[in-house]
Amino acid sequence: MRPTRQELVWRPAVWDELERRGATVAIVPVFGRAGRSGHTDTITLLRREGEELVEVERWTGGRDELCYALEAPVWERFGTFVGHPPVRGEVTWTAEDRCVTMAGKRGERPFQEIVS
Repeated sequence: MRPTRQELVWRPAVWDELERRGATVAIVPVFGRAGRSGHTDTITLLRREGEELVEVERWTGGRDELCYALEAPVWERFGTFVGHPPVRGEVTWTAEDRCVTMAGKRGERPFQEIVS
């Protein structure tokens, strides 16, 4: 059985899909606050070429299952943003170490968390 649209995807499947698309990094900008819910912005897939990161793909319109899976840590952490001050940051998926981090500002306070 596979997850359906907008269901959380098993994390190893996310790493496999990033690899299939030739990406080693995915960046998901996020912003939200109580009373206005949360939103993600353009998701960018990148790959490392030497010391540089090169863009592989961007989502500015249509969404797919990978997009929903990359956004999942936002909703796992903040839910619908009820009770949260303004939050602005990004979720970074790094395939090299299979690590997901979230960093930014919650209100006026910076934060950085390892999601997995």
